[in-house]
Amino acid sequence: MTTPGSLADDERSGGDRAGGGNAGGESAEDGPAGSGGRRRVTISDLARRLHISKASVSYALNGRAGVSEETRQRVLDLAEELGFHPNSAAVALSASRTRTIGIVIARDPALISTEAFYMRTLVGIEQYLNEVDSSLLLRLTGEHGEDLDVLRRWSRQGRVDGFILFDEHDDDPRIPLLKELGVPVVVVSSNDPDDEVGRLISSPIETVALLLDHLAELGHRDIAHISGPFTFVHEQLRVRMLQEYADRRGIAVRHVEGSYRYDDGAELTRRLLTDPNPPTAIVLGNDLMALAALRVATELGTKVPDEVSILAWDDSPLCELAGPGITAVDQKTMERGRAAADLLLRVAGGEPDLHEEAPAGELRVRESSGPAPKN
Repeated sequence: MTTPGSLADDERSGGDRAGGGNAGGESAEDGPAGSGGRRRVTISDLARRLHISKASVSYALNGRAGVSEETRQRVLDLAEELGFHPNSAAVALSASRTRTIGIVIARDPALISTEAFYMRTLVGIEQYLNEVDSSLLLRLTGEHGEDLDVLRRWSRQGRVDGFILFDEHDDDPRIPLLKELGVPVVVVSSNDPDDEVGRLISSPIETVALLLDHLAELGHRDIAHISGPFTFVHEQLRVRMLQEYADRRGIAVRHVEGSYRYDDGAELTRRLLTDPNPPTAIVLGNDLMALAALRVATELGTKVPDEVSILAWDDSPLCELAGPGITAVDQKTMERGRAAADLLLRVAGGEPDLHEEAPAGELRVRESSGPAPKN
């Protein structure tokens, strides 16, 4: 991942990235690779076997000038031998101007650096882009419209071929701006409107069902939900679906708006557990707030899970290593990052209005959730 606001990797790599036209890290299935399995063949594999640059391989595969006919034939022969065929994402990348996608995040960098969702998502995106010999241009900005300035500037400068957007708001100004500028975009969201942009959609209902079915089986009928900011579309949908599903299961839910920050999770948990009628379970909007809730329960002498169960909407190593381990939903964030990058390349290649479902999450049951306490 390049540092915010830079393209140092592209600048250093010179010919291997310049105008390569990528057939790109697109792959086929090679033969056994020592483990009895099959692995993907990339443009880097072809270059390594032939002892030439990745740019030369790309020129040969795309029929472009820059390599001799002898080299072109060697590349084509090896590609045919290994069954190397570009997929739709590679075709899109071969027609791109910069072979770079942009992400501009309007969130506090201190939160981004500690919250697993963004870090794991960005790793998934970077892994995918590395496979297709492309780059990520990342910028963290303030939360008062600075991101719009960056989106506008990068678009007009032609620095990226498209953007992935996170944290969709009501009437989000980024989407109409990028549509007006004619820049491809994929929105990672829970929302599925017909707005003529690419979308990777993760419906909260799957996670809601995983969490509430688990709590219902344990006998919980009074739970609290500490969410992220209600300004985010995905949090609005979480609250609504959580309430609807809880009503059907005969579970009472109190919703409290949080900020995803550790200190906020601690303060809100303290209020809930010192209430005259505390909930028997608390579901928190991310791993940081769940870890804070666990700490506060310990400080108050509230036993987890004997007196209160604590669960997190997003799983991370923090949840696994906590004592007790925190029950959480593995949202497959790295896989979602890869899916978002692949989708953007296809949108940039001209495939219209692509909407796809994000990979489904899985509940990781750990020691922090147990039977509801008996009155």
